[in-house]
Amino acid sequence: MHIPDNEGKACDAVVRLLEKWTGETRAGIRHPEKDGDGPPVELRLKLGTQEYAIEHTRIEPFENQIETDLVFKKINDYFRERLSDPLPGSAYYELHLPINVRLPEKKKKRDQALNNLVEWIRTNAECLHERNSGRTRPARSLIWSDDRMQDTPTGFNCAIELLRWPDAAPIRRKPGSLGIRLYCPNNFSDLEDRRIDRLRRAFSKKSPKLQKCKKEGARTVLVLESGDIALTSFDLIGNLLPKLLAECTDAPDEIYLVETGIDLWWVYLIKRDGDYWPTVGMPKWGQPIYDPDKLPTAGMPKEYRDALQLDELYTPHLRGWTPATFEEDELDDLTPSRGS
Repeated sequence: MHIPDNEGKACDAVVRLLEKWTGETRAGIRHPEKDGDGPPVELRLKLGTQEYAIEHTRIEPFENQIETDLVFKKINDYFRERLSDPLPGSAYYELHLPINVRLPEKKKKRDQALNNLVEWIRTNAECLHERNSGRTRPARSLIWSDDRMQDTPTGFNCAIELLRWPDAAPIRRKPGSLGIRLYCPNNFSDLEDRRIDRLRRAFSKKSPKLQKCKKEGARTVLVLESGDIALTSFDLIGNLLPKLLAECTDAPDEIYLVETGIDLWWVYLIKRDGDYWPTVGMPKWGQPIYDPDKLPTAGMPKEYRDALQLDELYTPHLRGWTPATFEEDELDDLTPSRGS
């Protein structure tokens, strides 16, 4: 199973924003980590006369989250192929996988485990259907799951749940369809501690290299990539920044969070010089009226606000900042082996 490599495209998204904000076009792109020219950062370039040094790192809300994503994809793809027929009745079913779910490493055992899970789903969906047939429920109860089965299918390392909603129509699902999602078990209640440890390691690994470039006159940029929009988000990362910055004497000039978990990538500016989230790029939630001069972003350079369309996007019904967005297909891969 292959871990998606979004480094080059995530960096390109940030560089495109920098081009908008500075009005300059990238030039002199090089890769010191590969070519050995200067401090070993991943990307160096110029915008006008200003040199930039960029480092990228993928962050995880918990250890082995990337592996969990791959397992989830493997299970989901297998279901789409093997569970094409509807499950019993007019109900909607949902499979809940704990974030520590794993599959056997060897292909033969892995395929057998996946096949066992498919049969487990069919058997237990039928059981849920039979024991709930003929039950009368208030209309409002139809939007909640009414029954579930939990077990550890052969070949898996943990218990898995199958939930049933009595009627798919009120929740806008297709009758007999199956959804799949990850959930966080109770023993993962210390996710914030796990998350800040991951970020702290990212800072300690990337900041010293960027600091060497800063001494040469470069602006330093750290690109944080997250592929999990459920357990990691810009506000969670932003809320951890003050603590991390207090511990860090060599913080980058700019920090961005690039969310790559869906086809449309979202890019958040969360630190620029001495300003960081929420006063950089994020109006306060619940601000009652639109007033650009009173927004926390009012001190941001006008070219930044214009590029992000903050004044146009911040309206009373939005109650927040819409980040820059990019279609993955429109981005260039700036890694040296595949891009320019």
